[in-house]
Order: sequence, then C-alpha cells, then structure tokens
Amino acid sequence: ALGLGLVAALLRVSRLAPLRWLGTVHVEIFRNAPDYIMVVWVHFVLPLLIGLLLHTRLEFNPYLSSILALGFVYSGYFAETFRAGIEAIPKGQVEAADSLGLTYWQTQRKIVLPQALAMVVPGIMNNFISIFKDTSLVTIVSLYELTGSLGLALNSDADWRPFKIEGYLFITLIYFIFCFAMSRYSLWVEKQLN
Repeated sequence: ALGLGLVAALLRVSRLAPLRWLGTVHVEIFRNAPDYIMVVWVHFVLPLLIGLLLHTRLEFNPYLSSILALGFVYSGYFAETFRAGIEAIPKGQVEAADSLGLTYWQTQRKIVLPQALAMVVPGIMNNFISIFKDTSLVTIVSLYELTGSLGLALNSDADWRPFKIEGYLFITLIYFIFCFAMSRYSLWVEKQLN
C-alpha cells in the first residue's frame, strides 16, 4: 500500500494530464470504496472475472486476497497523504531545482520527496494504525485473526460462552497496546526528523 500510494501520489501531481487522470482514478476508486466491500470483491469477484478472461477456474487464497484488498484500499489513503506532503513543498524550491537544470525526477527524488515524506510521518502512522485495526475485516473471507478466532471459539465450544466479555476486553486491550505503541513510535520518529 505504501509503495503503490507513493506512485499514485506522483501520478496525481504529474504535469502530464493522462498520468494525473490515472492517479486520480486510482485514488477515487480505492479510497472511496468501503473496506468491507473491497475485501469481498477481491476475494470473490476478482478471481471470477480473471477466470472468465482466462477461461479457467481461479480461486484466491484468503490471505492473499486480504492483503490485496487492504493494500489497494490503503494505497488510496497513502496517495492522498503523500500528495498533501508534496504539495506542501514551497514552489520556490521546485523553481530553484529547475533553474539548476535538474530533471523532474531528479527534483522529486532529491528535493521534494525527502521533505514531503518527513512532513507526512504522522499521517503515514495514522494509516498504519487504521490498517492494523482493519485486519478484523478479513474474517469475512474465512481468515481468522483475533476477533474471528474469539467468535469461532465462542460459537464452537459452550465452555467459552460465559467468558465472552472477558475475551472481547482482552482483544480490545491487545489492539489498544499495539495502536498506542505505534502512536508513540510515530511521535518519536517525528521528533527525530525535527
């Protein structure tokens, strides 16, 4: 998601209209589609469409389809985060790079992107936290993570049912610890960059 988002952001700020349009289409499709629908679509519909095109039966592994779906969705969010950082760079720096004779890609690689990436660290970490929390969506394609495993245990073994509240509180605590640690790490990285 991070790499695809960076590519989409660069396409969105491109001087060429077709590339800008391609980046915009990518962001609008994947950022505005609900995560749940994208997981279902990638796992069930995409293999069907590819299978029809190739005249074969195709099935995706639930792990692969979950990674693809969440990767596509969050690439749209990362693209907007990166684009905001790129557009926050003063135009004078880009004009100075042009006057030095740097190409567009040299300007992006040596001047714009290092500053933009440093600026958007909090937004990137917010997206990582959201991705972590959205992993609970993968239970819809029979890939069991924490929440799905608890649901499976509660439904299959009657001995677990009295401990339903404790189970959900424990899972909440795990999510909180990981998300809190990521937010603290984000603050530390931000301080290091400043």
